[in-house]
Amino acid sequence: MPIRAVRVIADNVLSTVSSRSTTEGRPAIEGVSTMVHLADIGRYWATNRPDAVGLRFEGRDFTWLDIERRTDELAVGLAELGVVAGDRVGLLMTNRPEWCEVAMAALKLDAVVVPMNVRFTATEVAYVADDADCRVIVSEAAFEDALAKLADRRVVEAEELDDHRRVGRSPARSNGGGAQAAFICYTSGTTGDPKGAILTHDSWNSASQGWAQAMALGPDERVLLPFPLAFTGGLAVWLFTYWAGGCVVLERGFDATRALELIEAERITGLFAVPVIYQSMISHERWADTDLSSWRVASSGGAAVPESIIRAVQARGVPMAQGYSLTEASAAVTVLAPSDALRKLGSAGLAVMHGRVMIAAEDDRPVPPGELGEILVGGPQIMVGYWNRPDESRDALRNGWLHTGDIGRVDDEGYLYVVDRMKDMLISGGLNVYPAEIERLLAALPGITEVAVIGVPDERWGETPAVIAVGDPDLVTAATVLTACSETLADFKLPRYLVVRDEPLPRNMSAKVQKRRLVDQYRDLASTDHPIR
Repeated sequence: MPIRAVRVIADNVLSTVSSRSTTEGRPAIEGVSTMVHLADIGRYWATNRPDAVGLRFEGRDFTWLDIERRTDELAVGLAELGVVAGDRVGLLMTNRPEWCEVAMAALKLDAVVVPMNVRFTATEVAYVADDADCRVIVSEAAFEDALAKLADRRVVEAEELDDHRRVGRSPARSNGGGAQAAFICYTSGTTGDPKGAILTHDSWNSASQGWAQAMALGPDERVLLPFPLAFTGGLAVWLFTYWAGGCVVLERGFDATRALELIEAERITGLFAVPVIYQSMISHERWADTDLSSWRVASSGGAAVPESIIRAVQARGVPMAQGYSLTEASAAVTVLAPSDALRKLGSAGLAVMHGRVMIAAEDDRPVPPGELGEILVGGPQIMVGYWNRPDESRDALRNGWLHTGDIGRVDDEGYLYVVDRMKDMLISGGLNVYPAEIERLLAALPGITEVAVIGVPDERWGETPAVIAVGDPDLVTAATVLTACSETLADFKLPRYLVVRDEPLPRNMSAKVQKRRLVDQYRDLASTDHPIR
């Protein structure tokens, strides 16, 4: 069979829920609302540890009292811009203190925060802004192009936020929180269109408590956060540390050299990151001689953690934990304690406090330990549903369980093992890439008769997208595929490989493409002699 492969450069939840509240029509998820308000956690630390540092950014410290005052003053300014309870406030910013401040200020008004991926194209930003119907979007001058397709929406530049602070003023104390929406975190669905998972004050409080207790996080923590707050993982690290009263050492981005310097100089106690970040540090020339004595716990997720990484980190005296999570569960499902990292190699651990995990058959009945089934998650950390997607919400949350679409098993001790994905999602460098989104885009290209996107193993990123196309090799080229994708998709979604073949794609009796066969056939694509970027 002729094959050519080349490297490509690379809401309303339910019908009864109003835009002001997400408590009505909530599916029967386990857990009772505690009426916790996330802003009250910051107030607690500002009262009890006013001079302790809660955030550090590029040498500047923000005490808990500073944070409380600044978010109060900004909340009053947002209210003057017309933001009221239930409104959505979009955040399109790189990591900076203002990201956290605007988020907390919006929550103080009982508004809903909508994080936006800074790598989104203008098309993707416009979709999220329109779908969430954002009242205000706070962004940066650098994202002018990404905001180009927004129509009639108020955009405030982060560089001008000080103009909107009302010094010495505070907003009225909220009576909300609990089961009310706090964040709408967008994650692409299998149809390719982003879906907004509605996460409440209660869900984040429960998730934060679960992770903080599993990791023994406390007020003396200094947690390094070098990846975007806009990703649910970054948001979770901030909120988990915020809940525990620790200090987040916030970075604009990740650099292995700087990360090692910060761990030593800032006496970092915790780092929670995807495997590729750990691998970059382990491979660095300074790994062996950097003073890591303050580093108390490391944790990884987003992809299976190779044994080599676990052993390399633990060899430097740093306990290594890992976990399994997803946006719809407020980034908290299971945690594998450092003490079990090697004993339960390959496991994602046990359910976090208040959470439950069940492996279920197609009829949602539990299967015995050792048998494969869909991973279902229960507990108060689960989302309310998807914004403006009542049918998908009911399906995802049927029978009171979050249906993850992932295949797994539990052993006799209850430890979870994630085996495969029912959905086609692949994870590249800790970021979710949804093949259907790429497939739908490429299906309209001249010369393509069939197309499938799969993940192929990659030494650095874990997986990378590969396009398997049937069509005319003179028309379906690396250049045409890259051009079509780069105009619409964020860079981390761009395909890395293109295979053009004559033989039709394998399909089952329902005419669905059998992607598992393609994955098996092309799993060694990265090691072939085809041209690579």
